[in-house]
Amino acid sequence: MTWPNEIQGASVQRAVDAQAFLALEHSGRDAIQQWQTAHLTTLIQWLLNQVPWWRERLGGRVDLHQWHTVAVLSRFELRKMLVLHGAGPVPKEHGAVAARGVAGMQVGASGHFLSEFTQRLINHAYYADHQRQGRNPYAPHACIADDVPLHDGDHVVIEASLVHGSGPQALRNFNLFNKTQHIQWLTRHSPAYLTVRPDWFEVALVHAAARKEPLAEIQQILTYGATATDSLRRKARQWLGASVRHRYVCPECGPLAFQCPRSDAHLHVTVGSVILEVVDAQGQLVPDAKAGEKPMTGRVLVTALHQYATPLVRYDTGDTAALHPNCPGCGLEVPTLSSLQQNV
Repeated sequence: MTWPNEIQGASVQRAVDAQAFLALEHSGRDAIQQWQTAHLTTLIQWLLNQVPWWRERLGGRVDLHQWHTVAVLSRFELRKMLVLHGAGPVPKEHGAVAARGVAGMQVGASGHFLSEFTQRLINHAYYADHQRQGRNPYAPHACIADDVPLHDGDHVVIEASLVHGSGPQALRNFNLFNKTQHIQWLTRHSPAYLTVRPDWFEVALVHAAARKEPLAEIQQILTYGATATDSLRRKARQWLGASVRHRYVCPECGPLAFQCPRSDAHLHVTVGSVILEVVDAQGQLVPDAKAGEKPMTGRVLVTALHQYATPLVRYDTGDTAALHPNCPGCGLEVPTLSSLQQNV
């Protein structure tokens, strides 16, 4: 690549998308609300005009001033929609639609649909988090996960790529090896960053410590899929020299919140992609906490602003959290979660 005359278009798009995510996050409460309302309006109008089963569900019209009256979407109802209707129609500019989910399973049972546009934004939201957390995206990265395709040898290698904005990656299927083998592999491989489920990794670390296994030095551990506990954070710092950076992810629409770079306890909502609400057992919005009070926790609902192929409107994630209008960890005027419990 000859800079700047022959730069790849995909590289430009990635940089633009990532900066747009970060700029919106730093734009203040009013600007965020105005931007989200505009995109929510576009989404709802599309569903009412183009998707018959969603028009029926929404009753033919939606008053955004009475947004709390829109019915909550359960996981069972979402799966039923997918089985009966498949993917929803998407705007032409969103590109092709593909099924996503667990390999070999029916989409309605454990998967969903994504357009090319939505997948691009998901990828670039993760790239924006590299910048938020001060990571070098071209440093070696390892991943231990159960959705990595089955492979021969120690791991799957993905070469570094300027086009995709990533360094060398080593992906390892969780189910092919035991805890000791995974820890030994990490020590041999010595990546700068590791993506892994926090619940499993904490158990693996304790197991390795009991066996007096040597441990790798890792800069950051990127967790997902379960709650990242304070005890894991302590072990990671003491035993690996690593900080834990949690990513709150919804399988059907991607990242919902990324850990605040200045606080282990708070996660910034991905305001460029989703609107999050916290409701009580009756489905009513949890009231804002008064000054000095700890906010109440409740069920997390997500509305995905760019997910047209599998529309998610007030979708109940099954998780609980408290929602702050500003980040208590860094002071940024961005909706922020705390006390997150992922009920996987």
